[in-house]
Amino acid sequence: MRGKCISVLFFLLPFFALAQEVGEVDWKKVIVKEWSVSAFRNTNGGGIGFEHGRTPTYYDKHFWEVDFLYNAHHKAVRARSYFANARPFAYGKLCDLFFLRAGYGYQRTIHQKPYWGGVRIRYTLSGGFCLGMALPVYLRVAHYDTSTGYYTSESVECYNPDKHYIDDIITRASFFKGIGETKLRPGFYFKTGLNFDFSKDEYTMHALEVGGTIDMVFPFVQQMAFNKAKPFYLCAYIAYHFGKRKGNYE
Repeated sequence: MRGKCISVLFFLLPFFALAQEVGEVDWKKVIVKEWSVSAFRNTNGGGIGFEHGRTPTYYDKHFWEVDFLYNAHHKAVRARSYFANARPFAYGKLCDLFFLRAGYGYQRTIHQKPYWGGVRIRYTLSGGFCLGMALPVYLRVAHYDTSTGYYTSESVECYNPDKHYIDDIITRASFFKGIGETKLRPGFYFKTGLNFDFSKDEYTMHALEVGGTIDMVFPFVQQMAFNKAKPFYLCAYIAYHFGKRKGNYE
């Protein structure tokens, strides 16, 4: 009798194993949605982002993302004029450049988080539409009496490198002065990186992401006087994501 029981258990063991595998797969598919907000710093500036996606399997994620970032030119060095109480300004800067991105992405898990915790590693690819926004720089410019050489008045003018010299500039005018003259430049972007998810539970997201991006807009934007307009903007970035995950019935 004892031998028969052992034989029956041995025969049923594969079915128990199969049932366990199916149960694990079902458990892994509980999370079906993710969203997160992010703040990032890159080699050309920084910005914020939002991401919303679905996870059809435990290892795959498809998402939509929106990023807004500021792009600083590497030659834009801040200086201060000799006028009293003058704020620093970047001499030679023609415009401030912002990017608004909207695109589609995919993530794949390459290292799963152990049951006791740890870090899940995913690689990420995304790309889509990029809108460059070039805001012209306005300056407070000093005017002098040509006969005496003394300062007489000042005015707010859009920076013109052929007209305004460093001794004529008092400081930068309000950032919003030229916002109505913003030039829009459409283009595209591409992003790739590694995402390190160190969340403590399955329903909260805390992740660091490192990678690289490339942005291209047309026509090209000249940010600095006497420098050629860049055909593309390539940079490395690090981002922090915070968000939530939802299951089938939420």
